[in-house]
Amino acid sequence: MTAVATRARLAARADEGPPMRPKPRAGPLEWIAVHLVFLVICAFFLVPFLWLLSAAFDAKANAYVGLPVEPTLQNFIKIFTDYDFAHVLFNSVFVAVATMILVVFTVALAGYSLSRIELRRKDWITYAVLLLQTMPISATMVPIYGLARQLGLRNSYLGLILIHAAIELPFLIWLMKGFFDSIPRHLEEAAWLDGRSRLRALVEIVLPLAKPGLGIAAGLAFLTAWAEVLMVVILIDQDSLKTVPLAFYQAMRTQGGYTEVQYGVIAAMAVVYLLPVMVVFFLSRRLMVSGLMNSTRGL
Repeated sequence: MTAVATRARLAARADEGPPMRPKPRAGPLEWIAVHLVFLVICAFFLVPFLWLLSAAFDAKANAYVGLPVEPTLQNFIKIFTDYDFAHVLFNSVFVAVATMILVVFTVALAGYSLSRIELRRKDWITYAVLLLQTMPISATMVPIYGLARQLGLRNSYLGLILIHAAIELPFLIWLMKGFFDSIPRHLEEAAWLDGRSRLRALVEIVLPLAKPGLGIAAGLAFLTAWAEVLMVVILIDQDSLKTVPLAFYQAMRTQGGYTEVQYGVIAAMAVVYLLPVMVVFFLSRRLMVSGLMNSTRGL
């Protein structure tokens, strides 16, 4: 028994592999260098936000970071009284939310179709969809303007929503296709055997499992439409339809040109402009993180 036990212990040690070597500890200079680089990177990204917060509450704001010289709320009052920022903010929210709904509905159907329907050269179609995302928007600015003018989509909510959705669809369709690939097909087949139609199985079985992917598609669609500037500039020239990017542009202008920038007004607009983005991020952060981790399965 003793020999057998000894051989068993030796075999177990052989299966365990070589012993783990302790990792060398970082020296003090390495620790200081790593944390110093980390602090520099954090400062690089945080300084602009510190300037926004300080300048928004400063009656004499300038282009430099510092504590408010004369703390005030006048900048926030001014953007809602002189610049009609409430209506401008509503326009941006409406366009972004409508674009998000349209994009989520479209990518759910298109991604599911590319994942489940057997087509010849489906890999070519998939990469052709992704190729559309590589085209710069500035290169298509003139044809988009001409098409929107011919179809009567200039100076309209519908034009902005459709064009924003078209810009975002290629990448998100490809993303959702990969996410649907990671969902086992036998779940749908079991639903079909129970008498459900393909559409009902999609709604009741597949889409609940694809909720993290739909969450990241919704979040990216909202954020992209919210921050898009170029299409708004070339398609909208009516004050009743302008969005926040146009309001920023008008705030930069003065009667004498661009020599006198109203930093406090611009900072106040930026602070209010950031609030919906932060709300969307904190509401969808878990779905977005889960979707980013799982979206590449099946590719």
